[in-house]
Amino acid sequence: MIPARGPGGSRPWEWIIRHFGKSAFIAAIGLAGLAVALLLFAIVPGAVSGAAAQSDEDQDIIHFALTAHDGRRVSEEDFRGRYMLIQFGYTWCPDVCPMELSLLSEVIDALGSQAEMVQPLFISFDPARDSAAVLADYVANFHPAIIGLTGSPEEVAQVVNEFGVVLFREEEEAEGGGYVFAHSAHTYLLGPRGEYRGSIESLASPDEVAGGLAEFLRGEAAAAE
Repeated sequence: MIPARGPGGSRPWEWIIRHFGKSAFIAAIGLAGLAVALLLFAIVPGAVSGAAAQSDEDQDIIHFALTAHDGRRVSEEDFRGRYMLIQFGYTWCPDVCPMELSLLSEVIDALGSQAEMVQPLFISFDPARDSAAVLADYVANFHPAIIGLTGSPEEVAQVVNEFGVVLFREEEEAEGGGYVFAHSAHTYLLGPRGEYRGSIESLASPDEVAGGLAEFLRGEAAAAE
């Protein structure tokens, strides 16, 4: 497993990239996430297709106001007209978060031209350490379409509660202290108005997940005609 801290208190991904390069970072993610890879993008097969059957009246708009990694203030309205794929995590995460983002990057690539219909977002639930500048450095290691989001503790707590993200802060006993989070790992889907459509959860490969998502998007487009 990638250590929770690199030498000098640096984040693990920073230490690996600085000393061994980006290819080693990607390889380390693969090794660290091997034990959890089958859990990512995966719990309820067909969750996306099932969400398509919901009526507008049944769909709840999820509102948020956060700061993007480039310093802009954004809300769900800024992404209106696009489907949002949302993951939660934090930049100090030793394995699950980078693995999730790597898989999400593969899904976005596999969508091809349909990726224009989707906006991937990574929301940090660790605002004390994850400033916009820190998130900018972090998401730069993944797909360029991914936008990192942070905010005040109150803003972050609100959106975490809206999605029902489960997380537990664990204080580290190692010298220097610090903390890590044990947290749920899901990819949430919001519709073009910001309405909750479910979560993308499948034991399939990123290509298969992308195929299911592409089929869902085509069905949505056909239903709107």
